[in-house]
Amino acid sequence: MALQFIANSNGWLSFNPETPRLYITAETDDVSEFDQKTLKAWQEEGFKVTYVPFGKGGKGYVNQLHHLGDGMSIGERYAIVAFGDAATVCLEVYAEPSTQTSKLCSLVAYYPSSIPDPRQRFSSSFRVLVHLAGGTVGVSRRPEVLGIQGKRRTVQKRVTPGIGAGGLQSKIDYPTYTYEGVDVGFAEHDLEEYDKVADAIAWARSLSVVRRGFGAEVELERTWEENVEAKFHSKDADKLLETFTTSPKPYVNYTPTMTGGIGKEELRRFYTDFFLPSTPPSFLMRLLSRTIGVDRIVDELHITFKHTTEMPWILPGIPPTNKKVEIVIVSIVGLRGGKLHHERVYWDQASVLFQLGLFDPEEVGEDLKEKGVEMLPVAGAEAARKAMEVESESGNEMIDEW
Repeated sequence: MALQFIANSNGWLSFNPETPRLYITAETDDVSEFDQKTLKAWQEEGFKVTYVPFGKGGKGYVNQLHHLGDGMSIGERYAIVAFGDAATVCLEVYAEPSTQTSKLCSLVAYYPSSIPDPRQRFSSSFRVLVHLAGGTVGVSRRPEVLGIQGKRRTVQKRVTPGIGAGGLQSKIDYPTYTYEGVDVGFAEHDLEEYDKVADAIAWARSLSVVRRGFGAEVELERTWEENVEAKFHSKDADKLLETFTTSPKPYVNYTPTMTGGIGKEELRRFYTDFFLPSTPPSFLMRLLSRTIGVDRIVDELHITFKHTTEMPWILPGIPPTNKKVEIVIVSIVGLRGGKLHHERVYWDQASVLFQLGLFDPEEVGEDLKEKGVEMLPVAGAEAARKAMEVESESGNEMIDEW
């Protein structure tokens, strides 16, 4: 039976009926000196976190890994998130066939110095995820002749950019990703090597692997729906702010106009003074699609309104024009521990300005006119209507040769 997440009085998520165990292990001997933000993030997602120092490594550390599940009852399992040299040893230990009887359900390895054979088949009893930094990584192989395994050898290999945009290492059979322009330490907030963008992507992947290992299901939509309700319908600033995290510091960014706020004080001012009072009575919103990830929700929204009030979030400094606007907005919402950590919103601002008569696509610069350009490639309300129903408008009309 899948574990269920429930919201507690702090707004965090917890498991019911058992709190799953998560072991975090790294070279730092004292837990107080390890990245506290990482520890807190896992705790806020409902895990019982225990730190296991790598120490000097060796047999003592390996023995500790083999006994992490001791004393656990039938059906209980645990996950490991390891960093650096600890990640290297964890991958090596749990690549052995003996781990098939382990209570381990997920193993996440951040920037190990070496990884098992790319063709390594880990036990199907647990999930594996590896995050690599740039440069090189050792690849450990143990040759086998006539069924007899030889001595393990490690060779250095260059870490490739991976395929697509996500950095997937296509020539490694177990899930392995790399991140552009980062060094070892990119996922630890207290290090100079910390990279916010790479860490966010790696975090979402790690959280997904750990949750799936426990067979956990999480309800993300409720908090987001409460946010939308308070923002567009009840217009209640207090209830709206209750949906946001306190730590990490929440932020909202309406990207085309760079409006919003960072931290609850700025968000309260932004919503109370500029957003909530500015929604015109004609404002209508329809959800076109919703994609739910492990720690975020992406909404595609069809928006229509008559510009009868000043709207600082979308048209700062522009007095009412009394004209109708029809656009599609994409909202990307990130959640931590059952609360909103951030919201990033995107739309076609050129289309908005065009529909209000504030932008004329026929005003082409002389240098472009000399090259035969008669009109800039900007669409009006028809772009939003085509998103609603793809056959409602003709396509490719901006391509002369079509």
